[in-house]
Amino acid sequence: MTSKLIQTVGQEAENPIGVCLREAFGLFESQLRPPFSLTILTPPEYLNLNRAILYGIFCEPDLAKVHIKHLHGKIRDGYSFFTNTLTKVVTDLYPKLVATAKVQLIWVTTEMVSVSAIGMDGLVALLRQIVCGDFTEGNLWLHSELAIWKDLLLNPGEFKTNEYRDVSQLYLSRTSSRYFLLRITPEMETQLRFLLTHVNLGSQKRYQAWFARKFLSFPERETLVIDIVRFICCSHHPSNEIIQSAVIPRWAVIGWLLKLCGRNYVQANAKLALFYDWLFFDERLDNVMNIEPAILLIVNSIPKYTDMTHTLLEFLLLLMDNYDVERKDIINHGVLSAFSMLVRRGVVRSLDVVVNCDAISPFLRQRLRELFSGTKAFVSKELQPVLKVCSLNLLEASSVETQNTTTENMH
Repeated sequence: MTSKLIQTVGQEAENPIGVCLREAFGLFESQLRPPFSLTILTPPEYLNLNRAILYGIFCEPDLAKVHIKHLHGKIRDGYSFFTNTLTKVVTDLYPKLVATAKVQLIWVTTEMVSVSAIGMDGLVALLRQIVCGDFTEGNLWLHSELAIWKDLLLNPGEFKTNEYRDVSQLYLSRTSSRYFLLRITPEMETQLRFLLTHVNLGSQKRYQAWFARKFLSFPERETLVIDIVRFICCSHHPSNEIIQSAVIPRWAVIGWLLKLCGRNYVQANAKLALFYDWLFFDERLDNVMNIEPAILLIVNSIPKYTDMTHTLLEFLLLLMDNYDVERKDIINHGVLSAFSMLVRRGVVRSLDVVVNCDAISPFLRQRLRELFSGTKAFVSKELQPVLKVCSLNLLEASSVETQNTTTENMH
C-alpha cells in the first residue's frame, strides 16, 4: 500500500514514522468503520490503533470526524501516545506532508486542544515550522492558521475559559525561555552561542560576517533579526565568568544586528524585541538579564555612537506612549521597575549617566527627567534616591568594568 501521507521524490526512502502509521492503518482499516468493536485491546494493539486512526485522519478527510469519535471512545492514556505521535509527525514529516494532510494536521491539533489532551504542549513544535522571512504560499498559510493574536486581544471569549479575560494577563505572565528557541533553527542557536561564549570582543567581525552570509543574505531574511534579538535577551544568559572575560557582550552583538536592518519596520520590530521585557517588567518574576542588553547598549554607545543611544531612548519613550494606550499605566510601571532593578543590581551605577549626559539631546534628557520624577506613583523607593545622585564618569556606568566602553567593534 503506497503512502497517501507524504510526497516522495524519485527513489527516496519513506520516513520510518510514515511507514509505521501506514502499516498500522493497513492492519486496522477494517475496524475503523462503525460499528466499532468493543473488544479490549492489548497494549500493542492499542498503540497501533492510535497510529491507524491518526493515519486515517490525515488521509481520509471525509471520515475524520468518524475517526476522532473512535479515538475518543478508545482512549485510556489521556491521549498521551496520540499527541506524542502527532508531535513526531510535525517534527519529522511536516515539510513532506501532502497539502490535504497539512490541513488535517491543523484540524486534529485543534481537536486535541479542545479535549485538553496530555502532551499538547509538545505541539508548539508546529510553530517552529513557520519559517521567518519565507513568503511562499504554504508558509503564509501555516502562519495564518496558527498567528491567534487577534483573538487574544479582541475576542478573549473565543478561548472558552473563565481564567483568561484580558490580554494584560499575558503581558504580566513570564514566558519560558525555551519558547524563544522556536523562532530560530538549531544551527543558528549553535552559532550564536559559540559567538557569545568563545569569541573575544575585537575578533568577532569574521564570525559575524559568516553568520550574516549563512542566515541573513537575502533581504527578506532580515526579519530573522527580530527573533535573534529575543533569543539573545531571553534565552542566552552568560555566566559571571563569561561576563567578566573578554568575550563579546550581548549588547555589542545586538548593536551589530540592529545595524543590519535595512527596512524601517524591521528595525522597529527589532527594537521592540529588545525592549519588550521592559514594558511589563516585574522584579518579583522577571530576570534582570532580559533587560540588561538594552541599557548597556544605550550607555556604551554614548562615546562614539550617540545616534544609537538617541534612537533607542526615543523608541522606548514612543513605546510607552503608544504600544497599548488603554494599558499605559501598566507599561509605565513596568519600564520604571526595569530602570529601578538595573540600578539596584549595579548594571548601571546611576540613571544620571543618561539624564545629565551632555551628549544626549536636551529634549530627550527632559523627557527622561519627566519620566523619573513626574510619575512618582510608579517609582519604587529604591529608584527615587538614585535620581539625586551626582553625575558619574561614563566609565562607571557599567557593572562589567572589564568591558571596554568603546563600541567601535560593535558595527
